[in-house]
Amino acid sequence: MATEDTVSAPVTEWRRVLEALDVAVVIHDCGLRIVYANRKAADLLGVSASEITARTSADERWDVIAPDGSRVTDDGHPAVRVLRTGQPVRGVTLGVRRGDAPERVWILTSGIPEFAPDGTVARIIVSFSDVSAAQRALREQEALYQTVFRSMSEGIAVHNPDGTIRAANAAAERVLGLTMDQMAGRAATDPRWRLVTADGAPLDAEDIPSERACRTGDSVPDHIIGVHRPSGDVAWLSVRADPLIQPGDDRVHGVVATFSDVTRQRETQMALEASRAHTQRVLDAVPGVVCQYLAPPEGRPRFQFVAGRIREVFGADPDLVRADPDVMASLLGEATVAAMHGRIAETVALGGIFEHDTPIVRSDGETRWLRIRGISESTEQGLLCTGVIVDVTEARHLADSLRRAQQREAMAHMAAGVAHNFNNMLAVIIPNLELARAHLPEDARPLVDDAERAATRAAELVRRMLALGRTDSVEPDGIVDLVPIVREVLHLCRQTFDRDIAIEEQLAITTAPVRGDASAFHQVLLNLCINARDALAGRQEPRLAVALEASGTSEVVLHVTDSGCGMAPEVLQHIGEPFFTTKAPGQGTGLGIASAFQTVAECGGSWMFDSTPGRGTAVTIRLPLADAAGVEPLRVAAPPFPETGD
Repeated sequence: MATEDTVSAPVTEWRRVLEALDVAVVIHDCGLRIVYANRKAADLLGVSASEITARTSADERWDVIAPDGSRVTDDGHPAVRVLRTGQPVRGVTLGVRRGDAPERVWILTSGIPEFAPDGTVARIIVSFSDVSAAQRALREQEALYQTVFRSMSEGIAVHNPDGTIRAANAAAERVLGLTMDQMAGRAATDPRWRLVTADGAPLDAEDIPSERACRTGDSVPDHIIGVHRPSGDVAWLSVRADPLIQPGDDRVHGVVATFSDVTRQRETQMALEASRAHTQRVLDAVPGVVCQYLAPPEGRPRFQFVAGRIREVFGADPDLVRADPDVMASLLGEATVAAMHGRIAETVALGGIFEHDTPIVRSDGETRWLRIRGISESTEQGLLCTGVIVDVTEARHLADSLRRAQQREAMAHMAAGVAHNFNNMLAVIIPNLELARAHLPEDARPLVDDAERAATRAAELVRRMLALGRTDSVEPDGIVDLVPIVREVLHLCRQTFDRDIAIEEQLAITTAPVRGDASAFHQVLLNLCINARDALAGRQEPRLAVALEASGTSEVVLHVTDSGCGMAPEVLQHIGEPFFTTKAPGQGTGLGIASAFQTVAECGGSWMFDSTPGRGTAVTIRLPLADAAGVEPLRVAAPPFPETGD
């Protein structure tokens, strides 16, 4: 039988070992009563070993709390958990009241079970060490982090790996309109956020910045998204997302989403864009191009703003001109810009509005007239002009048409007066010629007949002069054959023109019935031939050719061609205007071609002039053929002398 000394020897030995440890050790029995505490434990907890063994682990005097400040329940004690599970518990940090002192000691505890032969937990050995310094540093760091976290003006939301929110600062609550309690556990993909893209479209879940950062493990740069607040309005956010990755660990442990409220900036930007769009619509409604021209004291003058109907006025790409307003200088041309600059400088001194008309040739080859009108002022940056460029081509054409109409009206009044007096003279001449014929011998009567025909032609010429002043068309009521008229006019020309002029007759058809007046067509062709004769004066090998041919089955074409001096383009522009002539005073009135134009127009025909200085002129007249069935074409006798052309 063993003696008491032999039993206590092992106990004494393990007590000696535990007392020598630099780690606090407390032993609990299966009833969670503390049956042993070594000296390190007593020193660490600030009470004697005997007082420790008089308490349980759940004694309220320990005042145990967790690192987050919450009070530890019975199940939070390592000894309780070991007894309940039969498994070791390691690395539990607890704050324990140290004796009667106000401060706590922070201990890192572990519990290991010791089993009885029947497999039940007989004792629990709890060891712990002082981590107060580390815990204080951690808590200070945590306090600093929380202070910074709460005080940041940017919203911060910390997401768990599953996308749910586990923390958010005050700025996030303010921006999103939710408290942390309302956001906790809500995922970024929650439909209640009603996330939208910058253009207002619903945001796909995979494009949410926090989701992308969690999925890829990469930071997502600033991204503009809209989130609906509980009030229903949209908060526009600039969001950045960064994954939480521990050193040496590739796993994403969460995501920090940082965002700033850019609602006001976006609303301002949208208002600005709306204003620009409105301004652009207004400028597009202006019938021209609005521009701003700056001439600095030093450096090259330039266009700094262009808007409006750029394509319509200049035939240029609007986007290209708006992107580089200086393109305007090349569209207007160097001479136009220089002239405009001079007019601007003049009006600055006078304080008025400048206006400048100029022609330009567009890229498609079309010549257009532009009117540049603006207000000039002298600024710190230099001479500044704001104005509008308007296409006045049609207005100029209209003005020219009005001027010609006024000329025709004036000519009509003059012709009426001339005709009245001329008819009075003819009223005496024609009856006297008829009376003279009765008293003349037979061989002298042809001379009177010629005089009578000339007087009759004079009366017809008066009628044509009166027709020039009319704006309404006169429907011809007769049908005449052009073939004999061409022959008779050329017969007259051969008898009266200079013998050096080669006159060619080219009749490709035997008859050419057209609706009109024989005397009028006779006068048209004679005027053209006389003009050709005058253009051939002094030319080497002068040549006049008159051709008549059919064009299909419905049209006849009359050509009058000469090898004379030709006409310049500026002269061709005025062909057909009443009283326009290049001849010296007394040699032409400008009424011959004007009268011819009227005759051709009344018959439904058209004109075309082709002339080059030094190479002659070709006149082409197209007339519609008339149905001459059953109608004998009128014959016109040639007068004994040519009438003066123009």
